[in-house]
Amino acid sequence: MAVDNDYLSYMNKGNYAMALNLLDQALLQNPEDPILLYNFALCCFQTKNFKKTIQVLDRILSEYPGFIELDNVYRLKVFSLVELKEWESAEGIIKERLQIAVDDAKLLSFLAHVYEYTHRLDDAINIHRRILKANPDYKNSLNSLGYLLALKKKLNAEERAEAIRSLKKALELDPNNPAYLDSFGYFLQTNGKPEEAWKAYRKALQKNPNHPVLLERLKNLKK
Repeated sequence: MAVDNDYLSYMNKGNYAMALNLLDQALLQNPEDPILLYNFALCCFQTKNFKKTIQVLDRILSEYPGFIELDNVYRLKVFSLVELKEWESAEGIIKERLQIAVDDAKLLSFLAHVYEYTHRLDDAINIHRRILKANPDYKNSLNSLGYLLALKKKLNAEERAEAIRSLKKALELDPNNPAYLDSFGYFLQTNGKPEEAWKAYRKALQKNPNHPVLLERLKNLKK
């Protein structure tokens, strides 16, 4: 029990490398404990060992199909596949799980992410609309919808209003989020409002001073 408490303590502190060492010891004593395996996978993910994460998760799925955290096992596997840019595998698992959990916002967000990075922009936009229909205050989708609409080469008046509405609502819910400020700034920039975009980017940089995307945005805005 002491070892369990120790590794959880290190995980809570964000020291995943130390937690992994302690989990290794715990698994030597209890190699068939799915909770230890799941936490081991979480630590592997946090230390960016995504292939090992998937390997451990696959063991849980194979040997412990009744594991209480099964939904989170699938989500973590999808997240790991996304990090590895294994888009096709990630999409397959997401669609399979969505047959069970039809409106799972996290799974749908992953699917939208896959669509975005495989150049299916309209499909990604429609997924975020679907999420917001069920949960109008889902911040990730409010931000993503506005940003993805800004990426389109041509927006009609209805889409422009939708983007502004979504981005403003995301910022109302989380006004100091640098990612949301970046999205709002990008929308303003692409819609011919460079001075307002500059203000949004500057505010975002105050929250995340060395973010490379924000620095590049400001650099391009000066040109």
